[in-house]
Amino acid sequence: MAEKKSLSSIQQLATDAWELFKKTWVFYLKLLGLSFAYIFLVVLVGILISLPITFVAIGSGLRFFNHMTPFHYATLILFILWIIFFIVSVISVEIIVPIAGIFILQGKRTTPIFDLLKSTKPFFWQYFLTMLICGFLSVGGMFLVIIPGFLIAFFFIFVMYEIVLEKQKGLAALKRSYFMVKSHFWEVLGRFVVLEVVYLIILGILTKLAAGDALLGLVRFLYILFFSWYAWAYMFLLYKEVKARTTFPEKISITWIWIVSVIGWLLLVLLFVSLIIGLAHLPMQLGPIHRVSPNAV
Repeated sequence: MAEKKSLSSIQQLATDAWELFKKTWVFYLKLLGLSFAYIFLVVLVGILISLPITFVAIGSGLRFFNHMTPFHYATLILFILWIIFFIVSVISVEIIVPIAGIFILQGKRTTPIFDLLKSTKPFFWQYFLTMLICGFLSVGGMFLVIIPGFLIAFFFIFVMYEIVLEKQKGLAALKRSYFMVKSHFWEVLGRFVVLEVVYLIILGILTKLAAGDALLGLVRFLYILFFSWYAWAYMFLLYKEVKARTTFPEKISITWIWIVSVIGWLLLVLLFVSLIIGLAHLPMQLGPIHRVSPNAV
């Protein structure tokens, strides 16, 4: 049986998160800036690759596809490879940045940024595969009246911390996150909702004020940027507190989540099959209707 202890107040959590934010926001900007610079460089390479074909296509009115030279074929293949590389790069950044962010919140702020990024390597595939499972289960729940999908996603909000900080793997990280949230469900939900409501209220006000104002638009952008990091600090501290107050049993079952998700995916497949069958049995389109001339009456 898990030992349940009350969490600290929302006000205390918010204050502690603010203190952690002040200590780490500079390192967050470095991490974010490096990520943006990398993506920008990848996009720039793609533009340079696509320029030869783009100019030829515009000049010939897209008729050059009928008379392509080996150079055009090579450039087109290179551009397709770049598209694949771009997708892989974006996915990689989406995986590496959260892991490195946890390291920063953990206190590895004196580590050079490139060494910090290298230290994410051991967690890369484990994080990627576990997030795929999370996505599969959550999306499957969405197809079953939507609410189960949000609930499943909520149960897994601590998964990435379990992978990085506790070095848990796959299903173990999912189960431990589920049990932590389940054991302190209403307290975790309340703190999560307060964070989201505050964010949305301020964002709504800034969005309304920023309409047509470039300066306020910049303020809105900076708010989103910095509040995102504050939310990371907030959830990081919430995770540490919940974990410290949770006693894990030997076995944790998430069978019901798998059942709900699989049912949702089956419903989607059945809906898709029914749609195809329905379209296949539609009556053939009628031929053109011949108008009767008034003189023929």
